[in-house]
Amino acid sequence: MSQKGAQLDLELISCSICLDVMKDPVTIPCGHSYCMGCIKHYWDGEKQNQKESCPQCRKAFTPRPDLVKNTMLAFLVEQLKKTGLLDVEMKQKELNVNRQQRIQDREEDVKLLQQEVEEVDALLSQTEPKTRAEFSKYSREITLDPNTATKGLSLSLENRKVTVTKRKQIYFSHPDGLDIWPKVLSREALIGRCYLEIEWRGYQLDLALTYKSVNMNEDEIGLGFTDRSWSLRCENHYFSFWFNNVETPLSGARSNRIGVYLDHSAGVLSFYSVSSETMTLLHRVQTTFTEPLYAGVCFYDNFGDYVEFCRLN
Repeated sequence: MSQKGAQLDLELISCSICLDVMKDPVTIPCGHSYCMGCIKHYWDGEKQNQKESCPQCRKAFTPRPDLVKNTMLAFLVEQLKKTGLLDVEMKQKELNVNRQQRIQDREEDVKLLQQEVEEVDALLSQTEPKTRAEFSKYSREITLDPNTATKGLSLSLENRKVTVTKRKQIYFSHPDGLDIWPKVLSREALIGRCYLEIEWRGYQLDLALTYKSVNMNEDEIGLGFTDRSWSLRCENHYFSFWFNNVETPLSGARSNRIGVYLDHSAGVLSFYSVSSETMTLLHRVQTTFTEPLYAGVCFYDNFGDYVEFCRLN
């Protein structure tokens, strides 16, 4: 007997009430078959309706039909038991049930995960600062690391300001120097909750938070071109967000003052346009940070462009 035939026989000899192979199979007048004990128990539970019906097609019978053993079905069950095919099919049925249960368990896991994500999002929306005064409570003073500055950059204001200059300066020969596009990283590592603001002037520049392990030689056209730096590109009339060499155009009023909020443990990074006391969200990132972050600035060789990390307290 073929496998397909065995599967068909299993369907024919299964009771739709107990979902098992029929025991003492009986066929009622509508043509459907059940275990004798199952259909008796089912009909006994329907006594309040004063009539019996088929569990599958719902056809009603008056009076209650006499139940006679279906000898053909009983013979078929016995033959399948003797050949061993019935055992094989029952195991396959059990496997299918287990597989379906695993699928349902996975679906429940996904639902729980979605609920947890929604709860985290709701919690973040409640705990992230709303006003500039609230952001300022987490302000960090940033100083730039001369040992990471490339040629063509000059640091001033106690290393809080970096300016593009044509003259070579003394920092570029350091082994940590970043010698592709003019770049510089902060001295301070950023973890926990941090807020910083910058003033910028120029044609085009990148303001980023980056891992110290970023390979600047891969970032020849700026920050945000690998999966280790998150960059806001500031241009004269345009803002965009860059990560892993993917650009996301941003809407919102252009401003020469940018706020950056980081909640490292929650994986939240937000960029804001700052005007007086007004904070306008430009872009928010939800991710998982695996290393401390450093503030980074990249210029595009425009003489006189500068970034200043502001003191808020």
